[in-house]
Amino acid sequence: MGNEIDLEKFDIEKFARSLEKDCQEGVKWERRKLEWILEEEKKQAEGKSKAA
Repeated sequence: MGNEIDLEKFDIEKFARSLEKDCQEGVKWERRKLEWILEEEKKQAEGKSKAA
């Protein structure tokens, strides 16, 4: 394997914090995408009720 880790120099806590930050960013963007979807659905529902 080409991805060997030098265990003497590897900082597991720094790696874990990096993963945590990336996951939090991913969750933030997924939540925002869901908010956008709900906003669009609400706009469409309001448009249909006004048209009726």
